[in-house]
Formats: sequence, structure tokens, C-alpha cells
Amino acid sequence: MDGHQFSAAVIESILKFLAALAWPTGFVAAVWLFREKLVQLLPSLRVKGGSWEVSFRLDEAEKEAKALPPAPTTEPEGIPTAEEKQKFEKLSTISPRAAILEARTDVEEAVRSLARTATLLSPKVQSLLGLTRLLRSRGVIDANTSALLDNLRSIGNTAAHDLDAEFTKDDAWRFGVLANNIINRLMLAELKVGRES
Repeated sequence: MDGHQFSAAVIESILKFLAALAWPTGFVAAVWLFREKLVQLLPSLRVKGGSWEVSFRLDEAEKEAKALPPAPTTEPEGIPTAEEKQKFEKLSTISPRAAILEARTDVEEAVRSLARTATLLSPKVQSLLGLTRLLRSRGVIDANTSALLDNLRSIGNTAAHDLDAEFTKDDAWRFGVLANNIINRLMLAELKVGRES
């Protein structure tokens, strides 16, 4: 190998090295250029994947529940009794998935009841998602309540349809607390709508 061949081999190696760095460098440059937009988009990122999604949705739902205004000191009728709480606790120990599905059914019934009282229940709109959107668009519920209902609906859908997703007793318990919170608020909203009618 003479000097020219050695120089050509060195230059060729440098070019291959630079070519290998092209996409990572481009990626880093793109992230740096759009860093402000990416920071704004990160909170709305939804990761699919059974248990990860459930954990993420529960965290989001708890944040949304904290953002709701404090509930009035007088609570509506229909608060779970000690026996109902004990039944839920037993069910969440035996089958967290079943406990989540039962609590989701209670949430769905509370939404239907509010929609019925607000004279918004119709054969065209029956799903929890559709009723939540309708109640939100008519100003019966606020944005935080709507977002919380969306997360509870999503977790309930995962429990119903994703048999690979694993749920813990803690997941069920967190879901139950959130479900009771939103049911109480929906019942209070229903009382308010009923008085205004």
C-alpha cells in the first residue's frame, strides 16, 4: 500500500464515519429546532400498551380530579355505603379487572342519568364517549370533568377488551376512588340541572 492508497483509505473511513453520524445528527438537530413545540406536545402523548397505558391514564385522571373545584360539603344521596365499599375492596382483591368494570358501569349510569335529567339522552347518542361530548358541548359539565371521564372510559375499555393488560389491586382501588369522585360530581350536577328545569 503506497501513500495514495493509504490516504484514500483514511478519507474513505472518515466519510463512512460521517455518513453513519448523519441521521443521529439530523435527529438531534430536529429535536433542538423544535424543542419548544415538543415540550408542549409531551403531556398529550398517549402510550399504548396495556398496563403502561392504564398507569399513565390513572396518573392523568388523578391530576384532572385534583384540578376540579372542591366538592360542596353536602354530598348527594347515593354515596357508597360501608358494605358497598367492602364489596368493592373484596372484588378488587379477587379480580381487579372486574372491580374496574363494575365501577365503570356505575360511572356510565351516572352519565346517562345526568344526560336524561338534562333532556339530552337520545337513541342517537348512547356511548359514554358520545354522552360525555354532548354534556360538555352543552355546558352541563366542564372540561376537567370531561377529561376525567375520558380517562376513566379509556381505562374501562382496556379492562374490557385488552385481555393481556394486567391490573393490580392498587389500580382498581385508584380507579374506584376516581369513579366515586366523578359520580358524586355528576349527581350534584344532576341536582343542579333538575332545579334549573
